[in-house]
Amino acid sequence: MEILWSGALLVPVIAVCAAINHRSRDPHGIAGWLAMASLLHRYSKASETALDQDLRACRSDDPIGKLLTNVRRDAGAFGAVSNDFKGALNDKGALFASYIACRNNGLRDLFTDSQILLQKNVDRHHILPRAQFEESRRSKADTIANIAFITGEANRSVGAASPDVYLKKLKKETLVSQCIALDQSLWRIERADEFWEARRKLLAAAFNTYLRTALPGRRIVDE
Repeated sequence: MEILWSGALLVPVIAVCAAINHRSRDPHGIAGWLAMASLLHRYSKASETALDQDLRACRSDDPIGKLLTNVRRDAGAFGAVSNDFKGALNDKGALFASYIACRNNGLRDLFTDSQILLQKNVDRHHILPRAQFEESRRSKADTIANIAFITGEANRSVGAASPDVYLKKLKKETLVSQCIALDQSLWRIERADEFWEARRKLLAAAFNTYLRTALPGRRIVDE
């Protein structure tokens, strides 16, 4: 529950696993639905009604398809857009989706270049350091689009290094794995809004690529 914003998201997962013979289960499909339902904050409004709808879907002949239809009906489309990553750090759904997007890109630590899988010490790192913003704008740095994923040890050792300095030292593959725009002119505090806008688009694109892998044949709508 440190990464899922609502425990209700696990109820359909359990129901599908209980209703379907293990040989017929689609773990990738279940994971794809969970990722999108989390990003869109399913069950945040009229949660009992939505959960009832999804539990009925779990008992259908095509539970994944019906679950996806329920999400699509409420959201209008199935797929991430850049604005889904515009929230603050307390948006667990978007933070979870950001991690999925970066993992799908082959997530690598910014400072050790090692691959990040499911280590217990994965930490959040402000790409544009909070300390370099004027105090009146410092809270803006606490946005999903400003967060990379690194090991806790690396985070403690980095401090507030200037992004236009430390990002230039990284491999292109590492930057791509963290959905960081390669345009070096954006790696500056004074261009923070443009940097975050570019990264939101990259996060949405990588997340949708994951959905297409998890849900082959399903219609995924890009921005």
